[in-house]
Amino acid sequence: MTQAPVGAGLDYSALAPLISPQEQINLLLLDALQNLAGAGEVDAACRIAGKACVILRRASPKDERRFNALLHRLVRKL
Repeated sequence: MTQAPVGAGLDYSALAPLISPQEQINLLLLDALQNLAGAGEVDAACRIAGKACVILRRASPKDERRFNALLHRLVRKL
C-alpha cells in the first residue's frame, strides 16, 4: 500500500466493488490515523492503533498486522 501525503485523503470509491466494507473501513481508519499523527497527535493515533490491534488480533490477524505495522511506524515519531 502506498503512502499518501498527510491530509491528501484517499478516494476509496473506485475500490468499493473490489474489497469488502470491512476492508474499506480498515483503510479509512488507517488513513485517518496517519492524518491524526501528521497533525501532531501521534500519541492519540498510537493509542487508537493499539486498540485496533487488540480488537482484530483473534478475529482478523491480517488486519491486525496492518494496524501493528502502522503503530510501529508511528512510535518512531514519538
